[in-house]
Amino acid sequence: MRHLLAIVYIFLSGIVLGQNTEFPNVNRAYFAAPIPEIGNDKSAVVIAEVGKTQLEIVESEQALLVVHDYKARIKILKKEGVEQANFEIPLYAFGTTFEKIVEIKGKTYTLKDQQIVETEMPSKAIFLDKASPYLHLARFTLPQVEEGSIIDIQYRILSPDILNFRSWEFQQDIPKLSSVYTAIMPSTYQYQVSLRGPYKLKDTKSEILREYFLINGTRNDCSKITYIMEDIPAFEEEDYMLAAKNYKSAISFELEQYYLSNGSKFKVTKEWRDVDRELLSEKSFGGQLKKEDIFADMLPVILLDKNSASEKARAVYAFIQKNIKWNEVYGKYAQYGIKESLEQHSGNAADVNLALITALNAAGIPAYPILVSTRQNGIPNNLHPVISNFNYVIAGAEIDGKTVLLDATDHFTSFGELPLRCVNDRGRIIYSKKSSEWIPLVNEQPSMMTFTILGKIDSAENITGKLSVSYKGLDALRKRNEIASFTSEEEYLEDVTAKTTNMQLQNGSITNLHNNDEFLVEQFDVELPLADYLRDGVLSFNPIFLNRIAKNPFNLNERLYQVDLGSKRHVTHNVNIELPSHYSIKSLPKNVSMKLPEEAAKYSYQTMHEDKHLVFKQILSLNKPIFSVDEYFHLKEFYSRIIQQQNQEFELQKMP
Repeated sequence: MRHLLAIVYIFLSGIVLGQNTEFPNVNRAYFAAPIPEIGNDKSAVVIAEVGKTQLEIVESEQALLVVHDYKARIKILKKEGVEQANFEIPLYAFGTTFEKIVEIKGKTYTLKDQQIVETEMPSKAIFLDKASPYLHLARFTLPQVEEGSIIDIQYRILSPDILNFRSWEFQQDIPKLSSVYTAIMPSTYQYQVSLRGPYKLKDTKSEILREYFLINGTRNDCSKITYIMEDIPAFEEEDYMLAAKNYKSAISFELEQYYLSNGSKFKVTKEWRDVDRELLSEKSFGGQLKKEDIFADMLPVILLDKNSASEKARAVYAFIQKNIKWNEVYGKYAQYGIKESLEQHSGNAADVNLALITALNAAGIPAYPILVSTRQNGIPNNLHPVISNFNYVIAGAEIDGKTVLLDATDHFTSFGELPLRCVNDRGRIIYSKKSSEWIPLVNEQPSMMTFTILGKIDSAENITGKLSVSYKGLDALRKRNEIASFTSEEEYLEDVTAKTTNMQLQNGSITNLHNNDEFLVEQFDVELPLADYLRDGVLSFNPIFLNRIAKNPFNLNERLYQVDLGSKRHVTHNVNIELPSHYSIKSLPKNVSMKLPEEAAKYSYQTMHEDKHLVFKQILSLNKPIFSVDEYFHLKEFYSRIIQQQNQEFELQKMP
């Protein structure tokens, strides 16, 4: 039935796959067609999608460009699907030239009183947002879209990036009945083609276009290859994942070599030693690492009373953190250079971390640049060098026989810790013009949170006492940045007090906000009203007053990509309540202890009553940062059982 309904939609669209990219007129049959099974419970479905990419001499630009045409027809199935009418197209910078988007057209079809109403998108609905020096965003929204509407969209992108041609994602956040992509490649240009993701192509069609491509007065044959995929499920995003594009079914192209008009061959795909040499010879990369003399007058002050390599490295790290503020621009190449960044106290990621590497070397601590592809940028190609895969650089310092990973962009990142954006599989450490290697990007320090309540039940049936919450690792980094987003610590504490509705907090304080290497600690005087939970002389309450897991973060029937936490995680709850003499224990939840195979995760829930004190302790430990696809079901069930256990309550009997 699923395939039958898909055929119905494809028939309605009138597309001859891989040949004709013109969509037929929308008629009432589109609106009456049943929702295909693949679209069940989804907000919208792509009826048909076609794309074509080719190299072309664009006269208006006077350049050889990659020209990418896109067209899609989408049906809005539910009210939530209206957001599919919002488009955001990234346009990247290549050197000083940006990609351009042209010929944007959009139309909305809506059935009103059995009549089809067409509404064209006006040109004033199109905006260009200059998001950064390296990224522009074309934004537009189709008009008059509602549940049941059908929308058509098309545009053309002109790109100077002939090295990587154009990637095509068959899969997105809504299902597709048909996705057809055509690549037209000159015979003089040889690309490596890679298909990734869990779904297979329905068909591939190839043909030779004779004398199709004209360049330098010579006509060249081209290969025309059409890739067809049908009945493509929506990609389901979930917590704790890397960039979605790592896992979506997609096809990509990378230029390996091309032939010049004189017949000579130019090889584009290089060895790592070629990339190493080019990077270290580049003024905005390797050229910055030669400027150790900039720190000559600074180091005696920075290193005063510092004797060991670790002490010196920490002092240099703290100096760079304090003196160059990251402008939140990524980059593997320096935007301003070390000298200017120090003078203006600002720079991009490369300015900050190349300065760190240079200062460490000047202090006698061997340090090297590590190329990184940030978490949302995708995992870098490990088969051969693709320098465009990388968009960030960090430092690797050799201290006591160990390579310590450092990123000084965030003032709240502790020494030897990476922010989550950098924890993305592996990076490439560049030792010299002749030597580099892959290095795992991992955080040795686990993320830790501990919630502690010490109190007693008073005569008004309130728990009064002290609340303490401590943070370490990525949890501390997140919390420190959250606190810093407020104008003052007092404003933050007032906000926490106002948002904590199940208890009353007073006299808040924060310890170690700027001491990144220590636990960040929040403390409050606390009062928890329990009178409303007293029924027929029985006081029932849940001891997990904060940070209870209310929803399983793992809900997919099948997850085809790994769970990546960024680091190990430990969450602990400690509750110690002194009971008045007129209360006794009626019932307590059973103690529970669970673990996954090889102790990849552990959970314990323990209660006891001794010497008029009710003591509760819960520990959740995720003992590795990454869980494989095969472990997903066990992790999902593990969390389900934790949630069940956390719903248990203490019951205290109040005596007459």
